[in-house]
Amino acid sequence: MKIIFPEYGKEAKLVKGKTILSYLQEQGIDINASCDGEGKCGQCLIEVECAPGALADKTEAENEFIHDDIHRLACQAKILKTDKHVYVRLRSNLYLRQLYVLESGEYKKIPIVPFVRREDKRVSIDVGEYVGAIYGIALDIGTTTLAMHLIDLETGVVLFVTSRENPQTKYGTNVISRIDFARKGQDVLQREIRNVVSEMIASLADPAKIYEMVVVGNPVMRDLFFGYSVESLGKSPYEPQSTTPISKTAEELLFKANSKAWVYGLPLIGGFVGADALAVVLATEMYKNDEICLTIDIGTNTEIVLGNRDRMIATSAAAGPAFEGASITCGIGGVNGAIKEVKIENGKATYKTIGDAAEPVGVCGSGLIDAIAELLDKKIIDGRGKFRGAEKEFRIAEDISLSERDIDQLNLAKTAVAVGITVLMERYGIALGDIDSLLLAGGFVNFTNTENAIRIGLLPDIARDKIRKVGNAAVEGARQALISRTKREEAEAAAIRIEHIKLEEEAEFMEKFVGELYFQNYL
Repeated sequence: MKIIFPEYGKEAKLVKGKTILSYLQEQGIDINASCDGEGKCGQCLIEVECAPGALADKTEAENEFIHDDIHRLACQAKILKTDKHVYVRLRSNLYLRQLYVLESGEYKKIPIVPFVRREDKRVSIDVGEYVGAIYGIALDIGTTTLAMHLIDLETGVVLFVTSRENPQTKYGTNVISRIDFARKGQDVLQREIRNVVSEMIASLADPAKIYEMVVVGNPVMRDLFFGYSVESLGKSPYEPQSTTPISKTAEELLFKANSKAWVYGLPLIGGFVGADALAVVLATEMYKNDEICLTIDIGTNTEIVLGNRDRMIATSAAAGPAFEGASITCGIGGVNGAIKEVKIENGKATYKTIGDAAEPVGVCGSGLIDAIAELLDKKIIDGRGKFRGAEKEFRIAEDISLSERDIDQLNLAKTAVAVGITVLMERYGIALGDIDSLLLAGGFVNFTNTENAIRIGLLPDIARDKIRKVGNAAVEGARQALISRTKREEAEAAAIRIEHIKLEEEAEFMEKFVGELYFQNYL
């Protein structure tokens, strides 16, 4: 007998003791599994049609999220009997929804000094005659999303942009779960990311006209793409195999581009602070300025850099996937239909969704920040995140609510980021008022109400005129490194100068964490 996925036209032989999540991953069916199959995030919710006793009983973890007989968590549902077919459908087709991706950053015009150029009737990297165009690719590989720019290397113009969800999310939505999966299937993760990059390139241009590519990403994402082992990032002292820049050919990496095209990966800073953080430093030019700048790219792995031309220090904060919807009962990523803004008036919530969808499908990170800020401000919850009345959850929309457990998860994520900022300022020896600018990078902050983020303690309470959202500065940094030999050299020099701070090794780290815990403005 077989397990059948009707929506996808896929099936496989039933094997006793095997989880449904394992089948989904083997069949290449996208589903969130951010907790690496431990039943903690509740994101791999599925509908199952099967004979009684075909699956093992619900686990204690499942009972936290499921209160009916139809749904199961794919990571917990194990095959018990193999004598009849099992039919599986993904929850309400949520996984088929379009993910919102921030594709661009602040564009900065710079002199073009390309590595690949036209030389009479030929192309400089000895790939044959000039055939009418020399294109390059700037690629930001995020843990959740990919953003790609097609660039004319003769003019520096961005011709097209495209984006996709990172296909590796089906094996876990955070870097730790990817490292865990890589121990048994790194080749699978490499194949997934390279295949989708090939598809993206082919959708933009003739792959034969792609002569160079610059790739940025956190250490796990960069090294998985280039085929480096990420095992060392999963054990003490949690450092990548190498922090140096990488250069390989498209032929070596087995994806679609001109076979002689060079693929360059910016260097890493250290630990979980990667090439994407360096690209943000490059794009914002904080390494050139006298003013002290604090840049923050909030995500599952939040990267923070503080400094100026004289000194720069950086750290990463393990915020976890809560602000991306995972581990939150009604949480969801930035898909069309996700609630992105929340206000509470007279005890009732009003909201706006991504794409102005009439029927919300969940709450994304910006909506969660708004909801907590409003609950605190309206005194519906106290500074410890506990409801003041008899009700222990707040309904935002029909079938969408926020519980105390959800608020606890968000509190921990907020605290991790706040501690990272505090530690960097202490190590730099400055007060908050000494920071000249706060630059917010990445897709998460695009919808985020910065005032609410400050109120709940996620962002520092800095003068508002010092705050600026800079979009996807990582892909902009990759673009600059692609079209300018000078900028690439500056990036490599900056990477060596940036001091990497490991939060867990800081003296009194736990005391600092406890000091930032809860919503300090409301205690």
